[in-house]
Amino acid sequence: MGPLLRFAAAAVLAAAVALLLRRSNPELQIPLAAAVCCFVLWGVLKLLEPVRTFLERAAALSGLSDVYFLPVAKCVVIAIVAKGAADLCRDSGQSAMAGAVELGAAAAALAVSLPLLSALLGFLEELL
Repeated sequence: MGPLLRFAAAAVLAAAVALLLRRSNPELQIPLAAAVCCFVLWGVLKLLEPVRTFLERAAALSGLSDVYFLPVAKCVVIAIVAKGAADLCRDSGQSAMAGAVELGAAAAALAVSLPLLSALLGFLEELL
């Protein structure tokens, strides 16, 4: 609960500062938003550390290779980073850029999941 309150407080404070900047220096709103997003992203990655430990333990206990677990973890990180970047682009009025970020994230997720898809294809070949 503590980290969530820190994230919310940082976001509310930054939103208030952004409102003050809107009149005098609107160009500073985007770097401010980027800084807050980096702060929250850093905290989220720290929060996800136990999840990473759990996935490593589950992989070790299952006897499955990292091919099955790493793509899922990488896709989650890609989604988190892409969401933040696309939202920043939209906030700055660049919806086309936000769409490009989302398209790039989808391509990156597909690329990192290729080993998993390849293993699935190999499994299907063995069944046939």
